[in-house]
Amino acid sequence: MVATIHVPVLVREVLSMLVVRPNGNYLDATFGGGGHTRAILENISESARLLAIDRDPDAIERGKQLAAEDSRVEVVQASFDQIADVSRRNGFEQFDGILFDVGVSSDQLENGRRGFSFQKNGPLDMRMDPTDGKPASEWLNTASVQSIATVLRKFGDERNARLIANAIVRARPLSETQELVELIDRVCKTQEVNKHVATRTFQAIRIHVNDELTQLRQGLRNAFELIGHAGRIAVITFHSLEHRTVRRQFSQWVDSSIPARMPIRGPNKGPMKIVERGLAPKRQETERNPRARSAMLQVVERVQ
Repeated sequence: MVATIHVPVLVREVLSMLVVRPNGNYLDATFGGGGHTRAILENISESARLLAIDRDPDAIERGKQLAAEDSRVEVVQASFDQIADVSRRNGFEQFDGILFDVGVSSDQLENGRRGFSFQKNGPLDMRMDPTDGKPASEWLNTASVQSIATVLRKFGDERNARLIANAIVRARPLSETQELVELIDRVCKTQEVNKHVATRTFQAIRIHVNDELTQLRQGLRNAFELIGHAGRIAVITFHSLEHRTVRRQFSQWVDSSIPARMPIRGPNKGPMKIVERGLAPKRQETERNPRARSAMLQVVERVQ
């Protein structure tokens, strides 16, 4: 396991909006490098409790080290669709705050053997949990041109989806990330400014392999079951598909009687109210941590 290098984003903002009760129960649904978990622990009381989960076994190993240091923490390997069951099995019936930090972490990107990065060669895996499901290589080496192109368009908004999909099928079998990067570089003649030519393809394949958007929707529904009155759900997302998924679910919970574009707000008919619609990191943070540039924080509070 590689050393933790993940830098958490929007930490101050998360703490100010999420930690509403210092004596409460909290859930970090994406432990990752543990940055947000540690920050929450520093801002809750000795009687408070925190459950941290993650799909990634490397993250769980880091979490267990933290749990050995702090008795307030429980760490469990689980995916978003298991949050409700895992929470109750570990004695958490309700939470005062639930945090999701969605997507791939710096630890995963920097570890070439995980296959998430187009900048480091390694096996074409991309699974959040390497023991569960099919690696990216298995899917790429068996899927049809149409299936691959659809995934690249749907989850990566890749304009050259069909071109890349045809090239993948012609070059099969693929086994390493560098093979895929070189293939994309050959067939894509134009490149976006400040964006690697393989960015959209790698994002799309990763989302598909891990069923990330379905997991996010299920995680949010589980969070709704578990959040107590005046408790808050905070979600950090990193690209438009995630942003929209969260915004759509939050809007359904809020169900305001006045359209969002109006300069005034009507009474909430739903069980939630919006605390933050979409907060981006400040310039100082993005200068320190360029990977924070695309981050967005959205927060709701339970009112019924």
